Amino acid sequence: MTSIAVVTGAGRGIGLRFAHRLADQGHRVILTDIDGEAARAAAAQVGRDAVGMAQDVRDLGSHRDVAEHATQLGRLAVWVNNAGILFAGDSWDHSDDQVASILDVNLRGPIGGSAAAVNAMGARGGAILNVASLSALAPVPGLALYAATKAAVLSYTTSLQGDLDHAGLPIRARALCPDVVGTAMVTDREKDPGAALLFAGPKPLDADDVAAAGLDLLQSRQIFRVVPRWRGVVARTSDAAPSVGLPVLRAMRRLGDRRQRR
Repeated sequence: MTSIAVVTGAGRGIGLRFAHRLADQGHRVILTDIDGEAARAAAAQVGRDAVGMAQDVRDLGSHRDVAEHATQLGRLAVWVNNAGILFAGDSWDHSDDQVASILDVNLRGPIGGSAAAVNAMGARGGAILNVASLSALAPVPGLALYAATKAAVLSYTTSLQGDLDHAGLPIRARALCPDVVGTAMVTDREKDPGAALLFAGPKPLDADDVAAAGLDLLQSRQIFRVVPRWRGVVARTSDAAPSVGLPVLRAMRRLGDRRQRR
């Protein structure tokens, strides 16, 4: 039976790289994106009978529809919840629509996708990857809403694995926590003063390298992984002692400000 993989937010960036790598592994890939034309164009680029579908991950029912389509094509083996959005700036300045959108896309999306995947995979098993962020592990001034949603995704994923173990289902739930990745979601905010921390650290990661790390994690006993791993140690230190970490982050934010003004 054909092995099916689903990747949300796959019209570009990390999601598209996941789709390419999953196809290289022999899966038939369903790429979803809120921009249906982008999803279909990406699927044509991936080839190997990949399918592009329009999907708004905020709609919980849409995940069930995608899962049903996947089971019609073969056996659902992998589901990657990658779709996400980012708003930068002081947390109290975001509009009601921005707050609702980031909560719905970044948290409702992975929860809905994971539930649909578990129900479709069932006792045959499979693997679910939720793309979180390094920001899930430490304070990120300027990106408070984004960090909050990614922390929730990490917490949800680890708890989900516990539920799966309790139920005796052979499904692996994993969360990937990459540092800043050089995708449009980041580069589009090059001049956004609220996003200064995105530009204060090392060179952004390559999207294909991040996708490779995510698929490697799916085969691992680890439930979550930070990419690169050394950044997780630094983030944990800041989180353990915020009174020390926040002043460091203020200095990094000023550095990011200077880099943005160049």
